[in-house]
Amino acid sequence: MAFEYPFYFLRHGETEWNKTRRTQGQMDSQLNDTGRAQATRAGELLKSEPLQRIVASPLSRARHTAEAVAAHHDVELIFDDDLMECHLGDHQGEPHGPWLAEYWTGEYDPPNGESYYEFSERVWGAMKRAVSRGPNTLIVAHGGLWLAAREYVVIEPHLMPLPNAVPLHVTPGQERWQQRVLGDSTPEPDLAS
Repeated sequence: MAFEYPFYFLRHGETEWNKTRRTQGQMDSQLNDTGRAQATRAGELLKSEPLQRIVASPLSRARHTAEAVAAHHDVELIFDDDLMECHLGDHQGEPHGPWLAEYWTGEYDPPNGESYYEFSERVWGAMKRAVSRGPNTLIVAHGGLWLAAREYVVIEPHLMPLPNAVPLHVTPGQERWQQRVLGDSTPEPDLAS
């Protein structure tokens, strides 16, 4: 299950639904003004990094964040449906509820959605596939992927919930990943990606 190369990870910029704690899942909410500024700042922070490719979720909040980074790099931009956030079924579009915490522990399956374990397996495979393309891959996706990765490895230092648009450099090991935040500050996080 080891990842062969170090890689970068970036959660999308803020959306209005993040701000108002509305359940996004696979609904295609857009970056708000703050999210667009965060994506631009992430692009600036990653400008001097040796990115070889960007692999992103096709949902527009991740797509637009990836495009802000790609503007500084002459690299391939690939979209992978398996990097999309969890499908939260009938709860998508609703305000967050107590069910969400139960979802992240695998104790609740949303009606007409995917289970946490189905989600974890899907995104773990997608991340492995992205990183297997070679060193210096940037994955641009959703905060839920970082929770799902914790089913397979320990990620240190602990950074949950994962902040919006804060680039990470990840050095993977067999059972443990070391992550390093790039840049000098981290915006206030919200997990409901």
